[in-house]
Amino acid sequence: MGTDAVSLNTVLEYVDKLDIEDQQYLQELIHRRLLDAKRTAIASRAKQAKANVRKQTSRSGTARDLLADLNG
Repeated sequence: MGTDAVSLNTVLEYVDKLDIEDQQYLQELIHRRLLDAKRTAIASRAKQAKANVRKQTSRSGTARDLLADLNG
């Protein structure tokens, strides 16, 4: 953590002071942010996979194709 970082316990103490509606709203916001972060990570991995296929450092195919490659 950097010098500006706040501990999780400190954050939870602040959250406990919010009314229940604000806590629920905060939960929804965090959930949406996590979904967006996961979506962004998946998109980034997909772009990298496509680039690897174009560079021929990886290939695409079926499970049968993979087994055929592994078995020579």
